Order: sequence, then structure tokens, then C-alpha cells
Amino acid sequence: MKLTERGKRYAAALGLLLGAGVLFFDPYLLALTASLAVFFAYDALDGYVVPRRKGAFRLDPAAVDARMLRGNSRSFSGTLVSPRQVALDLGSAPWFRAERSSYPAGTWPFAFTLSSELAGTYRMESLPADASSRYGLFTSRVGVPFDVRARVYPRLIAAAIAALEYLTRVGSGSEGEVEKESLGPGLEYAETREYLPGDNLRRVDWKATARSSSLMIKHYYSEGGGAVHVIYFVEAPGHITHDELATQLLDLVVSSAARVTPVSVTAYERGTRLTTIEGKGWQVVINTLNLVMAESRITYDDLYSLLDVSSLSRERRELVAAGKGRFAELLGRAGGKRQALVSDVRGVVARLASPDVQSSFILLSSLVSNRDVLAEIIEDLRLRRAETTVVYPPRPWKDASNLGEAYTLQASHEKMLAFVEKSGCLVGAIPLKLPRMRGIPSWAVPAAA
Repeated sequence: MKLTERGKRYAAALGLLLGAGVLFFDPYLLALTASLAVFFAYDALDGYVVPRRKGAFRLDPAAVDARMLRGNSRSFSGTLVSPRQVALDLGSAPWFRAERSSYPAGTWPFAFTLSSELAGTYRMESLPADASSRYGLFTSRVGVPFDVRARVYPRLIAAAIAALEYLTRVGSGSEGEVEKESLGPGLEYAETREYLPGDNLRRVDWKATARSSSLMIKHYYSEGGGAVHVIYFVEAPGHITHDELATQLLDLVVSSAARVTPVSVTAYERGTRLTTIEGKGWQVVINTLNLVMAESRITYDDLYSLLDVSSLSRERRELVAAGKGRFAELLGRAGGKRQALVSDVRGVVARLASPDVQSSFILLSSLVSNRDVLAEIIEDLRLRRAETTVVYPPRPWKDASNLGEAYTLQASHEKMLAFVEKSGCLVGAIPLKLPRMRGIPSWAVPAAA
């Protein structure tokens, strides 16, 4: 228990009256001082006894158990009963935000929000507050009984559940094998266009070249859709950025496979190793899911426990009914092609950026890690005139441990972003709000701005 500012002023005035009464031997001043001292002692007793009375301060409901995705928020409401004015002290729990910081004596609506940028388990067994005495001369520390538990999952969890539902939907892998028309090697003529560096000279259209005085190339329709090659830079400045990159990677792979678009993934790990994932759409989804789960240390049990049984999705009901064994069956049925390549990045890009196949490249990078390698790939793709999109997390400074590091990360990010924009690439930031993917648990839908 301690004095408030009002209490300190009252105690100073009381001391002055006592000193004046003793100095002048004034009985009236001494009597006034005694009566004020009794009032002071009464308020001190009230400030000591009331906060220690069992059940005096309470919240209804008295417990909250919440689950959410990192970066999202969940709001709750209840009722606070307090016999004295209280001021909340939530400095030690930044993931807990109350609508108001202080409440007068009485019964009041209590609204609060749970939110965290970092995945993990958060708990608070009581709500710390300072309760004032009846007349506000003293405050006492109280803990309002309130058991709050929040389990914050990586955003990747929602994308992983969406991938599992896709794998359940395609069954044995029949989806993703439908042929689509696109430009590339084939027999059916599509168009004639001007020669570009890297074009196959065996496809020169000599008649069109003679008419236009420019070297012209024939293009044909190929079997299969225009391929999407995703180059994924695993390294990131921290957990937040890595989670955003991995989530976007898995979402891109699943959406491409669902659109029956051939997709491959080249993961650049730890600066020296390249992992290439190729095959049919469902095979790439399985291998990519295994890759990002291993990086983020997400287990099959985590995914199974988060399946929302209230969902009307047929695929999700099948997953819940089949149990955890279905997870091992889906994720273990990888197939396809996954290999570690010990070579330079230019060699990989040269193999993927074939002039005879219509394809596009998506580079997933934090922009502040592997900057030299990223610049080399962008320049190589620009020379090959490949359609390139660079996708990046918009807030790298969130992973900084201090303000100086935050400024350094942001400056590096902006410098690299300027280079990417000048190179002629398409540029896109990862959305701050989670996309409305199939398979997102219902508690993860309302995202914080």
C-alpha cells in the first residue's frame, strides 16, 4: 500500500497543522489535527482491508481460453465488479489490451482484446491493478482473479490446413493432370514474333523474316499449362518474416495446383544449398508442406488438433473422421522429384527459364537477406526476358530486437526494393491480412489490420 499524490498532499498538510499546533500550543489546531489524523487512519485501513477481502474484485467470466493466428486479434467482453476505483497495469502483458485503463467503483462492462505478433503460449492468472481507498489517499496492489490463456499459432497453420484439404479433395492425385493450352514446344502453330535472346534458332520463320527484315520466330502450343517457378529464400531476419514467407509459399503452391497450373519450387537454404521440388501439382504440394512444416517445427498433432469440426467442409469432416493416420498417409505420399543441387543459382535459372516454354517466376524473399544472390537472379531473369514477380514481407523491422536494428532493417529493405522496382520486375507485398483460403479455422478469420 502506498500514498497517492492526493494522499501525499494530505499528509503534508497534516504535518504542517501538527507542527503549528505544537509550536503555538493551540488546542484548536491540535484537536483539528487529531480529527484529520483519524480520517487519514480510517482511509488507510480501508485501503488495506478492502483489497484483501475475498471476492471483492471479480470478473465475469472468470476465465478465457483463446486460440488465434499470429498477427490476428480476438475481442471479448464481460463484467468487472469493483468496490473501489481500480487502475489496470498491463505493462507486463502487451498481448492483452483492455478497452479502458481505469474503472470507478461499481459494476462496469469490461472489453478486452488478445493479440500477438509472435507465436507462442501466453497466460495470465490474475489481472494486475491498483485499487484506491475510499477517499483516494492510498492505493493497494490487487490481482483480480482472471485466468486468461492464449495459444498463438503461426499463420502457416491456416495455409497447412488448406493444403491438407486440397490433398483430401484431389484424392489419388487425379486433379492437376488436365492438359491446358500454352505457348511452348509442340506441333500446333500459335504465333510468329520477333526473335528474343535465347530463342531456338531452329524455329526461325524465314518467310516472315524476309517480309519484315527482322529475325522472326514461330511459336507453338505445348502440352500442359504455362509453368510457375517459385524461388523461395528460406533465410529471414526473424520468426515473423519467416512465417509470412512460408505461408505465402504454401498458398502459392496450393492455388497453382488447384488451377491446374504446373508449379515447381526452388528453395535457397542457408546460402549454399538449393532444393528443387517438381512433379504433379499434388506432389509439389505434399513436398512443400513437408518442407515448411520441418522449418517451422509444426507437427502433425498440431494440425490435427486445429481442425475445426464445426466446419461444413466435406474434406475437413473426412480428415477429422480418418484421424491422425490420414496425415501420415497424405504427407508421406510425396513422390515427384526433390533433390539437393550443389551448383550456382545461374545454372538453376538457366534450366528453368527455357525459351521454349511459357513460364513465370515468383521470387519470395525478405529483401534484407541474401541480397547479392537475389540481385543476381533478378538480373539473369531480366536478360532472359522472363516474367518475374518479387513478393516480400512489408514489415521487416518487426523482427528487430531494438530501435537501431529496426532502422537498419528498414533502410536495407527500402534500398533493395528500389533496385527491384528499377529492374522491371513486378513487385507485390505479402498481405497483412490473412487471405480467405479454404481450410482456415473459423477462429482465425477476423484478422488485425
